[in-house]
Amino acid sequence: MRIQAHEVHTPPGSGFVKPKLCAGILWLSVCWIIFAPAEAGSKEVIRPIGVEHVMDIRHDFNQPTEVAIGKKGRVYILDGANNQLKIFNSKGVFDQAIGRAGEGNGEFLGPVGMDIDERGHVYVADTGNRRIQIFNGTGDYLRKIDLTRWQARPVEVKVLQGTNRIYVCDADNHRILCFNPDGSFRFAWGELGERPGDLRFPGTMAVDRNGEIYVVDILNGRVQVFDSMGKNPRQIGELGVLPGQLFRPKGIAIDDRSRIYVSDSYTGVIQVFDQAGQLRGILAGENEAFLRLTTPLGMAIDAGRRLFVVQSTLNMVSVFRLGDN
Repeated sequence: MRIQAHEVHTPPGSGFVKPKLCAGILWLSVCWIIFAPAEAGSKEVIRPIGVEHVMDIRHDFNQPTEVAIGKKGRVYILDGANNQLKIFNSKGVFDQAIGRAGEGNGEFLGPVGMDIDERGHVYVADTGNRRIQIFNGTGDYLRKIDLTRWQARPVEVKVLQGTNRIYVCDADNHRILCFNPDGSFRFAWGELGERPGDLRFPGTMAVDRNGEIYVVDILNGRVQVFDSMGKNPRQIGELGVLPGQLFRPKGIAIDDRSRIYVSDSYTGVIQVFDQAGQLRGILAGENEAFLRLTTPLGMAIDAGRRLFVVQSTLNMVSVFRLGDN
């Protein structure tokens, strides 16, 4: 069995120091013990959830960060270091690129997160320019939400369908901001800390069919779930390297069965939880071997139950078909 080491990717200023060689060797040993398939007779068996590799989408990417699915199955990929939004058809064939480096309308500076609303409008967290830019489905610029007033560094944006409330992850201030469709401010929640409701570098988000907001709380090693007003937090996972724990969670997606998929950029695995926060298993490929991805970040699931996973340092998006198990 081949074990691949993964580099720690943490937000700037987090204070986290990469482990030295001896710690790295210890970490690999821990990974072997935890994630290797359980032997016969083992009391604790981590269930592999089988997926089929469909394809990899490549297009001269440079550190892509996020993927979203639009109308007719079109695939939108944020190409962060290239400062572009790239659009592909459902088969992974390139269609068009939007944007370039800059501060003008339709230009980007290190965009990180995005979402697509029920009208097909694309919302991009233009991180370096501290704003949200909104485009129609064909890439025409519509408007923006300027976040400089709140001194916010947006790393993710999600739209609550039916209400069109816009939720923005502000990594610098460890909080979530909520806006109306016209860009007017509604409310905010969160502060730096480890208590329920506190955040330490919030990252990607997802919204379920009940309108609950799932926030990947990166340095706290957990996913926090809030109602649409940012109240009543509950937790999925906790900081650690055991199954059911999260070391550097980065991506999240929710399927049509309300299962929650969480990628860990350090271990390279994708764990699957139910709404109660119970671990259902770990994604696996052939021979039920757990998938070992390289810095998996943003994720999305399309209507055909295909899971799209950004592998940032490999500069591609890998696509897997989810099974019925």
